[in-house]
Amino acid sequence: MKTIYLVRHAETTWNLEGRVQGSRDTPLSIAGLGQTAKTVAFLSTLRFDTIFTSPLARARAIAEPVGLNLSIPTIVVPELREMEFGCWEGHTWNEIGAMYPAALAAWDFKSPEAWPHGGESLADVRRRAAKVRSIVESSSGNLALVVAHGALNRILISVLLDLPLSSYSSFTQPSACISVFEAEAGKWQARVIDSTYHLT
Repeated sequence: MKTIYLVRHAETTWNLEGRVQGSRDTPLSIAGLGQTAKTVAFLSTLRFDTIFTSPLARARAIAEPVGLNLSIPTIVVPELREMEFGCWEGHTWNEIGAMYPAALAAWDFKSPEAWPHGGESLADVRRRAAKVRSIVESSSGNLALVVAHGALNRILISVLLDLPLSSYSSFTQPSACISVFEAEAGKWQARVIDSTYHLT
């Protein structure tokens, strides 16, 4: 049975400040460093066959140490990078609302074609997430670790569970959370969603 452990990176300094980071490679906060250590320790007790990670450093901070601990190569998948928020990156949501009210209203309405100027639409990210699903499904072994980001992970969950794109906002994806999915008869089932139990 194919199983995916889907992990979000730990808290960054921009998460702490409430800033949209998207494609920016922002550093982990002090709390994020602790979350990363606990997440790596927990994941290193499992016997992963394959490890996939976003190219961004905040995701690799979890994936690469797990790979080293388990003597498994870490595969960087460009499609796992966070959604690109264009000119919104570096700003808080309040600042974005003041500068781009119409675009933010479309985003809040969850329009598939809503997009920040210079960034990606939700539909763009869904296409990337569908490719990630295919990559993981065609990989060798039964237990895969995937480490990525809040928006990308929420959309990937909707793709795995064959849910409409608008469902992505139903998943909270707190920092360093873990979700687990198992494939039964070619259909993915959620076993754990957004768990942070390993951080306690």
